[in-house]
Amino acid sequence: MAFLRCFAFSALIIAATPSANAENSVPFPVPHSRLATDAEMAEARAWLERWFDSAEPRPPFSFTYGGAGSPELLADWRLEHTQEILEGRQVRRLVWSNAAGFQVHCEAVSYANYPAIDWLVSFQNAGSADTPILENVRALDVSVPIGAGAAAVIHHARGSDCAYTDFAPLADTLAPGGSLALNSHGRGGDRGGLPSVEAMPFFNVETADSGILFALGWSAPWEARFEQTAPNELALQAGTEPIRAKLMPGEHIRTARIVMLFWQEGRLRAHNLWRRLLLDYYSPTPGGKPFTGLLADANWGSWMNAERHLEEIAWWNGHNLPMECYWVDAGWTDMSQGWEAHQSHQTPNKDLFPNGMKPLAEAAHSRGMKFLLWMVPGSVHPAVGIGKERPEWLGEPFTHKDYGGMVFYGLDHGKPDVNNWMIAHFSQVVGDFGVDVFRQDGGNLWPEDRDPDRQGMNRTKYIEGFYDFWDALLGRHPGLLIDNCAEGGRKIDIETIRRSIVLWRSDCQASGDFDPVSNQGFNYGLFHWIPLCGGAAPVSSLNPYAFRSAYCPAMLVGWPMTPVANLAGRWSTIDIDLLRKLLQEYVSVRPYLFGDFYPLTPYSIEHAQWVAWQFDRPDIGEGMLQAFRRPECKDETQTYPLHGLDPNDRYRLIDRDTAATVTLTGAELMSGGAPVSIPGAPGAALLTYRKEG
Repeated sequence: MAFLRCFAFSALIIAATPSANAENSVPFPVPHSRLATDAEMAEARAWLERWFDSAEPRPPFSFTYGGAGSPELLADWRLEHTQEILEGRQVRRLVWSNAAGFQVHCEAVSYANYPAIDWLVSFQNAGSADTPILENVRALDVSVPIGAGAAAVIHHARGSDCAYTDFAPLADTLAPGGSLALNSHGRGGDRGGLPSVEAMPFFNVETADSGILFALGWSAPWEARFEQTAPNELALQAGTEPIRAKLMPGEHIRTARIVMLFWQEGRLRAHNLWRRLLLDYYSPTPGGKPFTGLLADANWGSWMNAERHLEEIAWWNGHNLPMECYWVDAGWTDMSQGWEAHQSHQTPNKDLFPNGMKPLAEAAHSRGMKFLLWMVPGSVHPAVGIGKERPEWLGEPFTHKDYGGMVFYGLDHGKPDVNNWMIAHFSQVVGDFGVDVFRQDGGNLWPEDRDPDRQGMNRTKYIEGFYDFWDALLGRHPGLLIDNCAEGGRKIDIETIRRSIVLWRSDCQASGDFDPVSNQGFNYGLFHWIPLCGGAAPVSSLNPYAFRSAYCPAMLVGWPMTPVANLAGRWSTIDIDLLRKLLQEYVSVRPYLFGDFYPLTPYSIEHAQWVAWQFDRPDIGEGMLQAFRRPECKDETQTYPLHGLDPNDRYRLIDRDTAATVTLTGAELMSGGAPVSIPGAPGAALLTYRKEG
């Protein structure tokens, strides 16, 4: 898959094998220096002054209380305003109170290096009687100028709906007077629902060459609306699904978190500014350190007994292959009473694991691997576990439409006694089983609100308790990493990505084929919005095209869903040398995946198209280009202008298949481009580059 013969520039081509040590020494990103322009930072400051810092702030949220609107109410209520300076951030806390003790809290965070604002609104009844009805709550409710004659383009993305088109980028242009409504009800209706099924809760509003990128932090159904209300004005509204409720004395509830970033110089640059913000402030830090990647061997729990799992763990070291985590998925508990019962307790199947799960964790740890274990904490069943011991916690049965009518019962995070038991129980499971990566599957299931004056309260308290559950696990086990499976990428929002990683992005891969084109589509769509996620690479159909399609900050190598009786037979058809080469290649280029992301082609999952993108690390002057020629594509060669380089510096490009190199200036690579040739279809090219000197 050589690319060098296609260069239009006159260059000296030197065949060379890159130093393994040099390639593996690429550092991971540190907190970023300021990329934002002075104009962008000034716009963020102006928003802070308008909404939060003025003598009479006009908050960027709204609600109705007792039939009256919040703008009129807050203007007459007592306001307390405090500030706190943290490293790289400033926190503003505003509290509005009325005479009856109803309080509106807003905590707003601004950043020294980013033109961004984060705010979270909550409500508290500090009085002695029930409040009037609180309703029409919008965490975001503002109007923004869009410039004379400019059209507003709303960039967003599909959610994870168990399809190859999951996370596909979308864009809607609003005509004068036009509107756009987006939501993710998450298939659950009033009994549940997830935030990233129909759509992702991330948006970029573009007008001319500037805009606002914002996201919701709410792990349940949400709604957003965009409307051009005047020729030069756009109304933005977003928040949770409707709530209509009175608050009892002492009650406190929150709404969706809003994180907003202002940009003025190019939409791709804005998305990379966003990626850096999320890496610096909205990403998990297991052990108090930034997440730097994970390579996992993923196995179904029930198709190998403990002896086979232990052999598999030892196999990697025995063949000098890099592996960082051993993954045990569903099936490690008793499945004789059906799937619902199987996922509802955490007792290892004695026939498969007579000594429990700890020996697997110890074997992994002794070889420098982490241990991942699959669980569904929110599920409970009357025949097993806590559902059998505490039947009063079962709640009402729920028939899941997406799972063939299976009937589930849910543990309610919103009930303190239940949530406290969950925290203690699963914390003990983590400790007793030696779990390093807590893989949480399943959706949301809160009790139905039957009181017409308490609509939305069970949902709100459930989500608040869910955050408390994760925070408690992370607090008790500081080195723990949470894998946010959630039925395959269906619970992605600002609140979950700051606490977890999505290692499994879509259940459309559950058949075990790990379709390369779907992986390419997921990467293209997701990397605009979230910097950290996992890809799935097949082992049984091993080839560079499929393997490279899964390169993400985390990656699993997976197998078809078939029982394993003999590991020798399992591995007999695998090209071990090719697997070693690809694994070492992945580990060597993985640090680039934490850099800036530039798509080099339009999005497509058509088999007759090329797709390509670039990851750039400006902090070290290095990066890579990935290109994929799909099965039905006739063109052997494409040329891709690169982004983000220094035009006056020289860059040495390396073809990772031929080891041939060429040196060109940044200006040449950004204008003339880097030609790529892939002789056979399907095929994948990988080019890395490094600034000379």
